[in-house]
Amino acid sequence: MTIITKPSIGLTQFTDFTMKGSTAKTKFVKDIKYQGDYHPIKDYWKALRDGFKKYHEQGLPDDYLLDMIDNALPARQKNYQDVVKAYLKFLKNKNVQWFEPGKANWYSDALTVRSNPELGLIIDDIPYLIKLYFKGKNERIDKYKCQSALTLLKNSHYEIEHPDTIKHAILNVQKGRLLTEDQSTDDHRIALESDAAQFMFIWNRL
Repeated sequence: MTIITKPSIGLTQFTDFTMKGSTAKTKFVKDIKYQGDYHPIKDYWKALRDGFKKYHEQGLPDDYLLDMIDNALPARQKNYQDVVKAYLKFLKNKNVQWFEPGKANWYSDALTVRSNPELGLIIDDIPYLIKLYFKGKNERIDKYKCQSALTLLKNSHYEIEHPDTIKHAILNVQKGRLLTEDQSTDDHRIALESDAAQFMFIWNRL
């Protein structure tokens, strides 16, 4: 008997998928399906994702983030420098407090998306669950392109219960732009389920 394993992907991967054209979607899913085992050294932005969380969680000075640039692999230092500067600019003149976001997943019939927000931040008295998106330097990343991902965040299952007033957001770190969901309508949820179904159609054909 053949055992079918339910795919599990990250939210950044799902977001990238929804933004690609039809042919590029097939190659993208193929790369995910046959990418091999995860290794941190291949995760380009892992150090910054972990570093931003530690920076807020422990109330560290800005120098902690700046030091991460020098500690990065030489080939990554320029991009790390750009991101850290953009992030500090985003935080400037804002009152920011940390809270634990917890882990989260979104489930469709055949697909699991790990939607863990990296940051739980109260920004100027408004609580946000924030997913960091680092790839928005040279392409247009707006609410329209991120709508499925924002709907997914809104409809995820969180291990920590959060108040109904919390806002779900994606931060385009390169531009310092915070994209938030207003309200997940039935149309938005149908579009999300359609994107997930398309992903699985390609996955099952490869």
